[in-house]
Amino acid sequence: MPLPRSLLFFLALPAVILVFNRVFQRVSRTMATSRSSSMPVYFVSHGGPNLLDDHEYPPTKPIAKSLRAIGDEIRALQPRGMVVVSGHWEAGASSLQVNGKSPLPLPLIYDFYGFPDAYYKQQFPHRVDPQLTRQVVEQVAKSGIDIEAVDRGLDHGAWVVLKKAGLADAPFPIAQLSLFHSDSMDAHLRLGEALAPLRDQGIVIVGSGMAVHNLRDLFGPGGSRSGGVRPYVEPFDKEIERAVLAPPAERRQAVAALADSQLLRQAHPTLEHLMPIHVAVGAAGQSQSVTKMLEAYQLSLSWSCYRFA
Repeated sequence: MPLPRSLLFFLALPAVILVFNRVFQRVSRTMATSRSSSMPVYFVSHGGPNLLDDHEYPPTKPIAKSLRAIGDEIRALQPRGMVVVSGHWEAGASSLQVNGKSPLPLPLIYDFYGFPDAYYKQQFPHRVDPQLTRQVVEQVAKSGIDIEAVDRGLDHGAWVVLKKAGLADAPFPIAQLSLFHSDSMDAHLRLGEALAPLRDQGIVIVGSGMAVHNLRDLFGPGGSRSGGVRPYVEPFDKEIERAVLAPPAERRQAVAALADSQLLRQAHPTLEHLMPIHVAVGAAGQSQSVTKMLEAYQLSLSWSCYRFA
């Protein structure tokens, strides 16, 4: 006599549960591996607050499109957090600060001048997490670098480009770390190296500056916002590109050698917007895959962006 269907179901149920458990465990292991794999490092060029103007920087054009692609990529990685360094925050000559000491984000810093009022009303909702801040402090301190946690809002070198990248209301916390108040490329490479282990803890590292940044040629005496791309912009950008794309064993030395470039002080009359590249390269270490994600020139600026993975 055939067994009732209800009885067959209950007899088969343990085998079904066993298969489900095995599949669930396999998926869980895959997700855990993905979450725990080493996160990439990015260098992004951030511009001014007018980057947020979709008429000036349309979403379909290379600058906005590439920044949004970077933001989408970071979201897809599901990082546990982000550490961003910006050319607009320098601490001591040999000491650092990192924000996020308290659990609530402080108001944004509108450290730009002469723009329409609307830019001073922009918001960038984001999370902070004192645990991430402590993680940064502990990791950097292991390298013998003096660092303290502080309460400070994000400056425009961080929040403007992250907002353009579509990372407002991101599900992970963001901590901003200062640069040194120093033109030492080696010191900033060592800072990046100190941060590198955070990548294996699910933390994305972002250096935010400009590949070429000469505002004096735009707004200084004799400066002009007309005319074409300045003659030093592309050649210095290509010097950076050759250094960043050098074999891993040569990359550090090649980037440090930018200090000897004859175009350095034309491309960067002051070096704070270049130093985030050095932090990114230091954090990248021996990363084999380096991608130039954006190349765009504008008067006395280069918007180049890179990913190290």
